[in-house]
Amino acid sequence: MSDKRLLFVNHISAKAKFVTNDREILEKMFRVTHFESRLSNNLSFILTFISQFFRLLFSIHKFEVIYIWFADYHSFLPVFFSKLSGKKSYIAVGGYDATYIPEINMGLFTKSGLKKRFRCFCATYSLRHCSMILPVDESLIENENRYIYSDLPGRPVLKDGIKNFIKDIKTPFHTVRLGYDPEIFKFVNSGKERAVVSAGLIVNENEFRRKGFDLLTEVAGKMPDVKFILIGLNDHYMNYIKQLDLKNTELYGKVSYDELIKLYSRAKVYSQLSMFEGMPSAVCEAMLCGCIPVGSDVNGIPGIIGDTGIIVKEKNIDRITEALHKTLEYDEKVSEICRNRITEMFPIDKREKELLKIIK
Repeated sequence: MSDKRLLFVNHISAKAKFVTNDREILEKMFRVTHFESRLSNNLSFILTFISQFFRLLFSIHKFEVIYIWFADYHSFLPVFFSKLSGKKSYIAVGGYDATYIPEINMGLFTKSGLKKRFRCFCATYSLRHCSMILPVDESLIENENRYIYSDLPGRPVLKDGIKNFIKDIKTPFHTVRLGYDPEIFKFVNSGKERAVVSAGLIVNENEFRRKGFDLLTEVAGKMPDVKFILIGLNDHYMNYIKQLDLKNTELYGKVSYDELIKLYSRAKVYSQLSMFEGMPSAVCEAMLCGCIPVGSDVNGIPGIIGDTGIIVKEKNIDRITEALHKTLEYDEKVSEICRNRITEMFPIDKREKELLKIIK
């Protein structure tokens, strides 16, 4: 490790493993100071913003590099001060900072309401003026989502990706895929059940629909002989699904990584029927645990799945049901093929080498 110092910035809500992975990677080359921003859409925003302003004003000179996860409120001041002081700044883009889907209130690039306009301004400024943007998937640069409105005849495709919202952006992009440790995510059970598993942080109706849990509950009613394991539900959606009186669902709230791995290891199939994603870690982690994937044709999902599972091209219950039935009948050897694909294509040390090379 050198004597060079790096400021690692993320919002307090961004606690995913891929965020902590990057911090651990960067600690191998830099003396890392971790700054968890608490900026949010509430009355304390102004005080928190002022506090962050003075903290960075008096400390930015200590750092050679600023590394930020996601463009949002919390990225504005670090990029502003890094540009002012001639420091390098990098923003890792994961998904919501590269889209706007009004139907599910997903993404940053909206101009409705003063707070949302300011949030969009902060993200746009950050992406325009940082040294480099590091998306986890090419689709977050420029993309056409043909799946999201596939059940609504006449609707045009959804264009997203940063270049569709910031037309004249000059900031260079460098895609660096996420990486995973096969020694953490692996089989922990002796055999697979005839089950479909899906995971997400389901805290409201928008996320329930975005992650495709509405479709999965409908499909579960058509496949009574298959168990559906749904993970990450808040109390409201736990009760909602229970009231549907589906005898074949197994419901969980937030679980630990150890419990998550056990649940992935039980199920033969992992389903990710999202309307939008960046590079969804859940698919990769489940495949490392031997799940055969069925995913929607959006963003990074097809590139993860490849030819190991099935890509669903449109939101159609019959086609989804057919895809799940088909993958449940796959030979057990396919589970090992799924694991090998992630191990070979997305190892954590590959992200480490690319990330350190870029920032060095």
